[in-house]
Amino acid sequence: MALGKAPTLILDNVTIAANTASSASTGVDLGAAVDFGIGYQMTFNASATKGARIDLFADQAGASASFTVGTYADACDSGDVQVDSGHQVQGFIQLQRAARYVKAKVVNLDTGQSITACSLWAQVQTP
Repeated sequence: MALGKAPTLILDNVTIAANTASSASTGVDLGAAVDFGIGYQMTFNASATKGARIDLFADQAGASASFTVGTYADACDSGDVQVDSGHQVQGFIQLQRAARYVKAKVVNLDTGQSITACSLWAQVQTP
């Protein structure tokens, strides 16, 4: 049985100020998912000393991919991105798929430097 694996751009080329989070990504439907992860690409400033975290948020009601992530919402899963000062990094983080609809945010952990050219791709594996 062949599995479907179609990456979808969910956050496109954003800059994340020091010690803040990006806006929420486009929503992702995991209703038919057998596996799920997020690919990332971002550039750290040459003076950066801390990395980033990708937080995953779920629509608790399971009603819509266009749900709003609240200011005080707790992430249902997360993955760390190690700092590589002055370089563009890319990788993939495996995340849970229990919720029907999810969105992601990137948190810049550095207190003095922005992250630039940050993009995320949802990789939903389906039967």
